[in-house]
Amino acid sequence: MERVADRERSPIHTPGQAWRIGIGVLLLALALYLWTLDSGIAAYELVGGDLITHQYAQVQARFSNAPGYPLYTMGGWLWFHGLRPLLGRVANPVQILSLYSTFWALIALALLYTLMLRVTRRNAIISALLTLAYAVTYFFWYYAVTTEQYASAVAHTLAIVLVAFAWERAVEEGDEKRADRLLLLLAFLLGLGLAHMVTVLVIGPPVVWFVWRTDPRVWKRWRLLLKAALLAALPLLAYTYVYIRGAQHPEWRGEGSWPNTLSWFLYFLSTPQGRGELTWSLGGFTDLFPSLIWRELTWPVLILGLVGIRWLGKRRAILFYSTLLLYFILCYIDRYGNWFQVIMPAYPLIFLGLAALAQGVWDAVEAYPRSAAQTARGVLALALFLLVVNRFVVNYARADQSHRPIDTGLDPGWRLLADEPAPHAAIFGVVEEKLALDYITVIWGYRPDVRAVGLEEAKRILEEDSRPLYVSTQAAPLFFEEMKTPVRVASAGLYLLRVGRRLPPLYAPPESAHPLDIYFGNQVRLVGYELHRPPKDIPVRLPWRLTLYWQALKRQQVDWSVSVRPTRKGEFIYVDGSLVQSDHAHPAHGYRPTSSWQPLEVVRDDYPIPADPRLRFDGITVVLYRSLGDGRFENLGIGTFPVNPPPEEKRP
Repeated sequence: MERVADRERSPIHTPGQAWRIGIGVLLLALALYLWTLDSGIAAYELVGGDLITHQYAQVQARFSNAPGYPLYTMGGWLWFHGLRPLLGRVANPVQILSLYSTFWALIALALLYTLMLRVTRRNAIISALLTLAYAVTYFFWYYAVTTEQYASAVAHTLAIVLVAFAWERAVEEGDEKRADRLLLLLAFLLGLGLAHMVTVLVIGPPVVWFVWRTDPRVWKRWRLLLKAALLAALPLLAYTYVYIRGAQHPEWRGEGSWPNTLSWFLYFLSTPQGRGELTWSLGGFTDLFPSLIWRELTWPVLILGLVGIRWLGKRRAILFYSTLLLYFILCYIDRYGNWFQVIMPAYPLIFLGLAALAQGVWDAVEAYPRSAAQTARGVLALALFLLVVNRFVVNYARADQSHRPIDTGLDPGWRLLADEPAPHAAIFGVVEEKLALDYITVIWGYRPDVRAVGLEEAKRILEEDSRPLYVSTQAAPLFFEEMKTPVRVASAGLYLLRVGRRLPPLYAPPESAHPLDIYFGNQVRLVGYELHRPPKDIPVRLPWRLTLYWQALKRQQVDWSVSVRPTRKGEFIYVDGSLVQSDHAHPAHGYRPTSSWQPLEVVRDDYPIPADPRLRFDGITVVLYRSLGDGRFENLGIGTFPVNPPPEEKRP
């Protein structure tokens, strides 16, 4: 507990001053977190892991990793769907989901600042600087701007400590009614750990000891203890959400077979994955544990913080030391696992110890002459400020998650959707494309009518002709290798092929096409073209799409290749010394060779035109040719036609 002598001394700052400085601290942290907020998805993040699991859980109201984090997930669902209509124009879904972590991080910082004021005689200078120093420690910063639950675990732990301290004061002041209310609130907060992040309950045994040592009589008040037990168990009701959603969506249960929902539910609550990840073994430490602790906090913060905990008073010191010891034991057990995430709630306890020590120094120099005392306090404040600067500079590059060059995980999906597949289309793509499509259609909410499908489902759709079916050009080799009977195929854009057993052949270009009448050797005719920019709501830079419509005047005995070259004033265009052109060995991405064309059939053929501002073109030249070997070529014909590129559209 706080020393009696400290309580009798006047606070250093007024409540108004402390409140205004605290608001400034939170605004600075908010500005920093918004600046570095996660804004995209890397390819490896789509494959799996806690980050992507939490995002799907909060968007779809599904349970997360075992045991489901029901309260956190339900809150995330309300957050996302409540803010999406308000922030959708200025923030993408990744940012809105990450802001949920920012929300909890700001709560954690507010609680930490409040606790620091209490252990420093309301010294807002020390409290503000150390709160900012903690705000820019790497792991807290990282989890404040990405979609995982660890910032909320820090807030949860600090709320328990704050209520425990407030209850202690109420007991010492003899305010029994207030003490009883705070004890019930403390029981409820501990019980929340049962429906949130279970490892937060590491602080549970020390808190029980703290309550016993502060007021031993409380254990004789059975009615109060019964109420406390009921409140602690109340959060368990949140697991009905997990049960209901598991019953509604068996496909979310993961791998395994269970006779009924209850069997799965009990298995899920036992967290077999979590137990499997615990790497209990005796022996030495690892390259990361425990060295990552002092690399995260710095040696001065760790040592001085641990020493400073003693300045909190005996009971509070034992509460903190025992909690840190239990965290250390837990992390040793899991030293090959994700201990560096689990231990996060322990770090602010060390910062509180550092705050108490800093206040001790602040008070100790009071006996010095006024100028010397002010100088010493200025040096102390400068040292804490330099700690903030050091942690900021060291951690900024790693913690900054905004607009990372590696955030290209969704690009494969956006490319497919830029080809504008038909309503309610099914798309079979490679793994990267499927993961990206799932994310875009489910979480982004773009083209929710489109569904990414696996190979077996694609085969079933093909046989039943139940919805339009597309295959990506990357997945096409595997798809056609698996087909045992012929499949009709047509180009459907730069990255998609339309496939079907009963696709009707075209005998005229669509009405949207610009008509052409260009003959190639009196064998093939170019009857139309379309030129499109990517859809303006596609958030990645993609090339233009030039669509040609060919017509065979008679059956072709030769497979002709195609070369498309944009021109300006009739001249070919070179960019960085290279000719701008796009070639296909066979039309329709190689899947409609000219020898397969039926007489008078119209065949669609798509080509990319680079979206380069230096590429100002007003015409297209098309060459139909074949290789004769030995570097020799034969042209069937060359066609040129003018184009009027559509104007640049403002991108969202």
